[in-house]
Amino acid sequence: MFGFLRKKINKNNEASPEYRLAFAERICDKKIKYLSERVRDNNTGEVVDTILGKGGHFHINKENQLVIYCEGKEHFRAYIPDLIAYEFLSLEGVVLESFDFTQNQNRQIIAYYKYYR
Repeated sequence: MFGFLRKKINKNNEASPEYRLAFAERICDKKIKYLSERVRDNNTGEVVDTILGKGGHFHINKENQLVIYCEGKEHFRAYIPDLIAYEFLSLEGVVLESFDFTQNQNRQIIAYYKYYR
């Protein structure tokens, strides 16, 4: 009985691994139009967005990692329980923040969804 109540209370707890896995599974259905990286310049403090690729997709592998492929190349790989992710208010994209295993550093990645009418 208490397990049922705990699931109800933690349903929208963004810090819980269950929520993060459910969020990753939900965005896995989306196709990517553009993929960019947001970096803050240490000298000027200016934020710069760099386009990494076009036409990609999300994938969840057996090691419980979210992987992003664009143009046939892997651009981002992060462990899902450590992933901080939130969608735009317009639901046209997602911001992902985590340690990236492809570049061995913390990164902030922005994926814009492909829109179908």
